[in-house]
Amino acid sequence: MPIGNYFTARPFDDPSARTLEGDIANVIDAGAGLAAKARPFLKNFVQNLSGEQQEKLGSAMNVLPTSVNLLGRYYTGLGAKNLDFKDEYKQDLGDKVKEAHRMSAFDQFKLREAEKDAMIGIKSAEENLKLIEQGESPTMFGRPLTAQDARMQRTAANNALAQIRSDLRRMEQGDIVFRSEAGTDKSNPLTSTGTSLGSAYFKPNPDGSYTTTDKYDFAYADSDRKAGTPIKAPRTAEAEYRYPDRPSLGYAREAAEAFLGRQPEMFGMLGQKYSMKDIAGAAPATNIGRSLVSRFEDVPFEYSLTVRPK
Repeated sequence: MPIGNYFTARPFDDPSARTLEGDIANVIDAGAGLAAKARPFLKNFVQNLSGEQQEKLGSAMNVLPTSVNLLGRYYTGLGAKNLDFKDEYKQDLGDKVKEAHRMSAFDQFKLREAEKDAMIGIKSAEENLKLIEQGESPTMFGRPLTAQDARMQRTAANNALAQIRSDLRRMEQGDIVFRSEAGTDKSNPLTSTGTSLGSAYFKPNPDGSYTTTDKYDFAYADSDRKAGTPIKAPRTAEAEYRYPDRPSLGYAREAAEAFLGRQPEMFGMLGQKYSMKDIAGAAPATNIGRSLVSRFEDVPFEYSLTVRPK
């Protein structure tokens, strides 16, 4: 490969060729792997500190950006010990929760419509499974569906329905649903609500503030172990690169891609394109965190947070 191509070529253009992007991904992958291996020793050290020492460590970590503070507590096992949030973060979040409160009635309407869609999705998956069992070949987006595809379709629709109904129950109880901004927020990924709080349920207080008791956890924690049997179906070189059998490596590759500003454009429901380059949830730091967390078991911790609009 000509030397210039090392800097510009994508790793999936020629899987046998070395590229800058591939080298950066490998460095990130190795670093996250070392950090994951060091975690048990660091957790043991922190857990053996006295209560007073843990309090001091908690105070020191509160100086860090919010996302780093929370992830650091998760990584070290310190949890919510002496956890506090910066005033600016709480005020900004308070304004967003107040807006979510204002839009609650409309959100409930949208959830009712989404509930209908999820039920249609479940019915469609059941019908596809029945057709496949009868020897027919239903298609989706022009591609023949397998029984595994139909089961995944049914599982996704069932999971969506469960979340929708959970949100509706909480809203009927007076809670406010604050949805993650990880895919839309363009602020600093180290302080973004999308990369720190995620989604949460808030309760309105008589004084105009809002309180949540949230669990800091990750849906993709321990995903390397949970990945299961590697996909054997033929895939393109790009698909092989983007979706490796080890999810943590995939996140490391996304981090390298983001570092070089090479994220692919995404498509909305109506076919419109939008860039992920400025999105906090797609930033290099965010994907490095995902690569780390996907290597070890999920050990969540709970904390309480009260926010007040400006």
